[in-house]
Amino acid sequence: MDAFIRIFSSRKLALSEDSPDIPPDLPHMDSPTMVDAKPSLLTALPAEIINGILSFLPPLSLVGLTRTSKLLRDHALTDALWAKFVRENVPHQQSLEYYPAESWRDLYMSLHPYWFLSRNKLWFSDKAYSGSSMTGSLVLVRYDPRRGCMEGLRLLARQGLHSYELWEWNPDVIIHTFNPEVSLLVDDPVVKIDRGMYADHHSTREEILMNTGYTRGIRSMLSLCHGLTPEEQDGIVATGCNALWPPRIIPAKERVRNESRRSFRGEGPNSLLEASENTFRIRKWMEFGGMGAPLGVHIGEDVMTFSTVPDEYYTATKEKPWQGIWVGDYSGHGCEFLLLIQSAVDKASEGPRSSIETPLQHHSDGQRKSLPVGKGQDGSCAGRLEAIKLTGDPNVPRGEYTWVAEDIGPGGLLRIAEEKIFRGARVVKSLGHCAARGFRDGKSSNLKCQKWND
Repeated sequence: MDAFIRIFSSRKLALSEDSPDIPPDLPHMDSPTMVDAKPSLLTALPAEIINGILSFLPPLSLVGLTRTSKLLRDHALTDALWAKFVRENVPHQQSLEYYPAESWRDLYMSLHPYWFLSRNKLWFSDKAYSGSSMTGSLVLVRYDPRRGCMEGLRLLARQGLHSYELWEWNPDVIIHTFNPEVSLLVDDPVVKIDRGMYADHHSTREEILMNTGYTRGIRSMLSLCHGLTPEEQDGIVATGCNALWPPRIIPAKERVRNESRRSFRGEGPNSLLEASENTFRIRKWMEFGGMGAPLGVHIGEDVMTFSTVPDEYYTATKEKPWQGIWVGDYSGHGCEFLLLIQSAVDKASEGPRSSIETPLQHHSDGQRKSLPVGKGQDGSCAGRLEAIKLTGDPNVPRGEYTWVAEDIGPGGLLRIAEEKIFRGARVVKSLGHCAARGFRDGKSSNLKCQKWND
């Protein structure tokens, strides 16, 4: 029997004043229209009130404001405003200082436009870093204040100590318990954003070479994406191919293609205004001939597409205590990361079905509903609980259901366990996902028992 342990519960900008992404209708400081313009009521306000108003503007608007007048330019360059933008993107590092940059604005600009990586922090890919298209990877991106850079590190889980025992209630079943060891692979970053990386690039379609080559000869480049419209997503789904990332069973603010005949070359957004802050891509290859060598040979080139899950879908609450990122032990396949989503049972919202024939909850545009979760008559949490693989294996890959409990409340309750190993636990109806190698002959099977440990 598989075991599961929780491990997490947890502006689109143009910053250069000469950037082509500044809206063209914004007048420049030296524009003739500025000379003849009437005095602004805004500039007549006291300085502290002007700064208070500007604190509500996003960075793009502040940059545009620097082109209107010298007074507003001085206010827009106030360092306290830029400190707020930095802290918003590293919410768990509030004691942060702008070192090694010269100011908060300098720090913000030096890592622009990649702050969304640390803000969303948790990223999962359609392929493993080793290249397998079925297993995927889970990456944690964080800002390193010592070096003023961002690093994306792979999250790994090992089975650790484990034991086996017969299930007293059904001696034909062996219960497998384990104690996973979760760690970050700090010596081999997947993402490395150094200060000023974007400064020498003039197109959002360009790929940025990253300094990640701790393994000799391995090179990688990062590129921005632009999200698909709901109509474009429907068109991809209608073809029957699996070219949408993330799949629709995983909640996401934006989705992109993860297949391309041109290997995504030149397929980035036209401007930062079109760039997605919820997806990105990494091109990885092995190169012989040395870094940057003009005659270097690329071998094994592959592209990984990354996406993130909104915090509200993996943060446990009083009403949704089981929700979060968990580790599951899949025996010979090792440990895998799962997204557990808890939501209300809502039969009226029945929509497209998954590969294990269980109703999903979707809006017409493919976005998942966020439904309240009630309490069962016995005071326990009620609702639907679904486990989706963020990393997978050759049988059931990433982005697929691994099991679903339609109702963990009174409607799905089978019994309260009395046997020693599960004493007091709720035993509920649920379906598990099984498939042959290569994700063939997928089918569902009834699970006798589900037990989850924090």
